[in-house]
Amino acid sequence: MIQGFRLRRIAPKPFFVAFFLLATLLISGLPQGFGSAPARAEEAASDDFGGGDDFGLTEADPELPAKIRKWNADCLSCHSEDGVKNPPRAGMDLKLLATLTQDAHRFEMGDHGKMACKDCHTEAYVPYPHLPKAKEKIKGCIECHQQPAKIIEPEFKASVHFKELGASFTCLSCHEAHIMKKASKIGSAHMATEQDNTQCLTCHGDDATYAKWKPKDKRPDMAVAHDWLPEQDLHFAQVRCMDCHTPVPELTLSHTVLPKEKAVRDCAACHSDDGELGKRLYKKMLRDSDDGWGGFRNAPWLGEIYVMGANRNQWLELSALALVSLTAVVILLRLLWRRLRRTPPASTPPASNREDR
Repeated sequence: MIQGFRLRRIAPKPFFVAFFLLATLLISGLPQGFGSAPARAEEAASDDFGGGDDFGLTEADPELPAKIRKWNADCLSCHSEDGVKNPPRAGMDLKLLATLTQDAHRFEMGDHGKMACKDCHTEAYVPYPHLPKAKEKIKGCIECHQQPAKIIEPEFKASVHFKELGASFTCLSCHEAHIMKKASKIGSAHMATEQDNTQCLTCHGDDATYAKWKPKDKRPDMAVAHDWLPEQDLHFAQVRCMDCHTPVPELTLSHTVLPKEKAVRDCAACHSDDGELGKRLYKKMLRDSDDGWGGFRNAPWLGEIYVMGANRNQWLELSALALVSLTAVVILLRLLWRRLRRTPPASTPPASNREDR
């Protein structure tokens, strides 16, 4: 009797089971992201600093693109590998020219590919031989990119590179203006990573180039410097250096390169549903994607990287929610039905009557 009594006392009552299930539903709420896209995917398109690369201008001369291609072809007739092999003019310094060549296709695919070479190099480079001191007349980046510079310049001057190297470190120290392409326009996170990391590894992956900037220092070994990082090869191939070595931006990728002590070392900072990669490398993919694709949350991530919560599916979650709710309702109805059918126990005769008998 005592054992049976104890078993009955510790066995969970249907009412408490149903109450627990309902409380769990109330605490957990609806599936994450149901009914709306993630907040970061609804952000305004800020990668262009409020304007497109055409500066809001319309084409005044419909023949201008063809003219630009012809002008640039004249420049590339010398400044290309073919120009070095088959120089169009006699008496050229081919050794020097070999260091000043460009790939025509890569240039045309870059952000500046629709511009004329002389837009930056000025008319001083049009005649050959080029005019004296032509190099001094090359336009700087800020002359065209004035609006972005208002945000980038103070960030750049706060970076560890500018603080250590000073004014000799410029935009062109990292960005190859002839072939660079904005990461948000590349379309593939992996290709964007390859391009941007190449800019960093130009110095940090080459002893000779590193020594030009810091002749008294030995270049740190990247593998040793990142020995704390699991799966180094995967991270180096799929994540940009800047994604860990800059603060989280409000608008676009920050140009403030932080000291190594302040770099991100928290795995959860990226490998989470609301991680930093969604505000950096994958920002445009999340913003432009159909968040309801197959019901999966943050669908663009599924084939790219592992992020906890990115494989959540609102329809599967709703099905689970409905199943749990139905279970709770069935338990409550069962409890109510048993209560209604319960037969009241027979009344026990008073003690005095039993003694009389």
